[in-house]
Amino acid sequence: IPDSVTEIDMYAFRNCTVLNNITIGNGVTIIGNGAFGYCTNLTVVTIPNSVKTIGIGAFTDCTGLTSIVIPDSVTSSIQPFTFDACRSLTGVTIGNSVKNIDFAAFRNCTGLTSIRIPNRVKTIGLNAFAYCSGLTSVTIDNGVTSIDFGAFVDCTGLTSIAIPNSITSIGETAFNGCSSLRRLTVNATTPPTLGNDAIPTTISAIYVPAASLNSYKSATNWSTYASKIQAIP
Repeated sequence: IPDSVTEIDMYAFRNCTVLNNITIGNGVTIIGNGAFGYCTNLTVVTIPNSVKTIGIGAFTDCTGLTSIVIPDSVTSSIQPFTFDACRSLTGVTIGNSVKNIDFAAFRNCTGLTSIRIPNRVKTIGLNAFAYCSGLTSVTIDNGVTSIDFGAFVDCTGLTSIAIPNSITSIGETAFNGCSSLRRLTVNATTPPTLGNDAIPTTISAIYVPAASLNSYKSATNWSTYASKIQAIP
């Protein structure tokens, strides 16, 4: 796609199942909704630094895509379903200007093993990483304020996670079904609101700031795990 093109429109290459690689020119600023959806053999995509917006479902069901770098030029959210069901996706770099990770953005990316959420991101949306069963490492930079409903539901490979002190809410079932999750560290001095069934009952320990130990043990829904809440070592 030459540099003279400024926008890849909605559904432009949808269902191009033989397409296996694409070079996007440096003039493109918008990748539209569903632009490459269901391009099941697409393995290589380089998103240039000119891109500011990636639309809803732009790469959904690109099951052959193995890695993606979202450049710092992307200043909007990672939209709903952007990489939903990209099951071969093992490497993702999220640019430092992304504001939110929306509904089901990386849902069913079962090959994804690690992810870093940069500090500009405020919200990890509903089902954002749901069913990413291969995910073993999640780094959340300070800045994220909410982890929404089912954000990491059924991430069965996740064994531990640290949540930054910027967090104010953890939604219902956020980590439900994370059957290997044993250690949760919450750095917020004020207990964030905690939705029902947000934490699996199989959790071994929840670590919180020492000065806030009693606050957590008595807070709504946190009190369910009172016997497992400990001071951060």
